[in-house]
Amino acid sequence: MGGRGYFATHMKREPGKLQADIHDVLIVGGGIYGAALAREAATRGLKTALIEQADFCSGSSANSLKIIHGGLRYLQQADLPRVLESIRERSILLRTAPHLVEPVPCLMPTRGLGMKSRPVMALGMLANDILSCNRNRHLDPLRRIPRGTTLTRKECLEILPMLADTPATGAAQWYDGLAQDTERLALGMVKAAAEAGAAVANYVKAEAPILEGRRVVGVRAVDRLDGTTFDIRAEAVIDAAGPWSAQWLAGLGPRAAVPAHWALSMNLIVKNGPSATHAAGLQSRSNGRLYFFMPWRGVTLAGTYYREYTGSPDGLQVTEADIDSYLAELNSCLPDGKLARGDLLAVHAGILPCRRRARPGREPDLLRHFQYTDHAKRDGIEGLVSVCGIKYTTARGAAETVVGKVARKLRKPIAPSSTRSAPLPGGGIPDWADFRRGMGAAHPEIPAAGLDRLLSLYGTEAEAIFALAGPHPGAGALLRAEAQFCLRNEMPQTLGDLVFRRTGIASAGLPEAEALRAWADAMGTELNWSADRIHSEIRAVERAPHLWQAGCFPAAL
Repeated sequence: MGGRGYFATHMKREPGKLQADIHDVLIVGGGIYGAALAREAATRGLKTALIEQADFCSGSSANSLKIIHGGLRYLQQADLPRVLESIRERSILLRTAPHLVEPVPCLMPTRGLGMKSRPVMALGMLANDILSCNRNRHLDPLRRIPRGTTLTRKECLEILPMLADTPATGAAQWYDGLAQDTERLALGMVKAAAEAGAAVANYVKAEAPILEGRRVVGVRAVDRLDGTTFDIRAEAVIDAAGPWSAQWLAGLGPRAAVPAHWALSMNLIVKNGPSATHAAGLQSRSNGRLYFFMPWRGVTLAGTYYREYTGSPDGLQVTEADIDSYLAELNSCLPDGKLARGDLLAVHAGILPCRRRARPGREPDLLRHFQYTDHAKRDGIEGLVSVCGIKYTTARGAAETVVGKVARKLRKPIAPSSTRSAPLPGGGIPDWADFRRGMGAAHPEIPAAGLDRLLSLYGTEAEAIFALAGPHPGAGALLRAEAQFCLRNEMPQTLGDLVFRRTGIASAGLPEAEALRAWADAMGTELNWSADRIHSEIRAVERAPHLWQAGCFPAAL
């Protein structure tokens, strides 16, 4: 709603809709791949349902380095199809979600006369620019990816002065996409699916597949908010539950869940990094690995650490040894090596699929491409396919491919995919500069930093927040309006859902106690929570050790 005609996409949790009819497609798992699949299926005309056993984007998809890759790393491997796919999908996200994704400059120091030298890296930059020559087609000027280049040593040190005592000869500079809020990117896809008619619900857990002979015809589910159990029927079930697949598919046998091997992944939020303006890829002196330091929301996101993981996804733990080991690795990248526990603001952790079991003393071998499994061909079980992937960038393209395959299996005609061009909710912004000027002129009473934050999270939907806040709102009124907007349109059930996965207030570290209490009070007022419930919700947020299902299950729920 609002003076410029913007509107909010409404999403309501209605478990009854899941049971009301037989769906064409039921998707189990509401991470980035499940969200992309639901959007793709619903917008192409399939009767679609999506369930997530906790909150949307609260599992593996909550852990991301925020980079929307253009595939430069795959150029080294001569994997040209993957390079071109990444370039295409990065452009699509810059075009369809311009409020959430923007270009970011990236640096990698050069050295010596070999493969890391300035001349060789310059050739790599040139090859990447040639392969991505159409990368800026139909993009807003502020969302275009500039050409790559190399910097002299002097230019490099102006950005990364910490390298002054190193043999760096300069740096390679290229641009990639930065997702300001990956949770809202996934949520936007869920909202787009709901807008297209999909029945979606968080906190609905798939307990087991429903079998008729050798065919899966649906899922036995439980509503984790009230404990009721019910059946959801569908002609095809897509398993996108990631590490939870083994739990809900256990009745089909030990080989049903794919893949079989997993890795713990971890990114750390630290107070300071090498640069406040550029992402920096720095090589560890101890193991030779490249780690990235991404400036984000005034802090630095450092990633990524991996080790083999064999436990239950429900009991994911990041140990003190994990954190100490990772800080040591990060310090081996930094000439001054000064990162300490006191610099740590937050831990982002997840579980990622691997190609095979990790070899002793080696890092896990992560899945490189999304994995599609037709269980009819693999296990003789009709009506079930599994999808697993690890990249935000290519989730949309994977969903387009998978939905096409599922529709062919069902012999159902579907519309051509529109997700290459259709904006996500809030993303219908052809000219960001004009949009920002217009919003600034319409709301001069809102401080620039606060306005920029709301526009970068909600895009055109921010106007609905301004309408709820009323004329000349103060900070308190804006906070309450933002909470109301999310509660009425985006299905958060807990304070953790609101502050970690809707507003991002707690994603880069816990807010001050007074601010967290203000968000809890705003949510409690809207949902008629008791004082005990508010207290329980605050404690759940404060005690969340990392973003894996952070605040999803307070004691009062």
